[in-house]
Amino acid sequence: MLFVFDDVAMHYFYMKNTEFPLDLIFVDDQMKIASFQKNAQPYKENSLPSKVPVKYVLEVNAGLADKWTLAVGDSIVYQKTP
Repeated sequence: MLFVFDDVAMHYFYMKNTEFPLDLIFVDDQMKIASFQKNAQPYKENSLPSKVPVKYVLEVNAGLADKWTLAVGDSIVYQKTP
């Protein structure tokens, strides 16, 4: 799931109602990966910060960030569908 925010700011997530582990990929306004929260565990209520100001957050199944060998500074692309 891709979250698109109106602002570039510190954003925080938690896993309170999530049933499976996720990797959170935090992306800046230039579409560059800014930070990660890998293997976020289900049902946890602790805060998972972006660590730096971001505009987007991409949630994927845990382990995919490593499988895809993503790194801070990598670019992402998405296309908005009608």
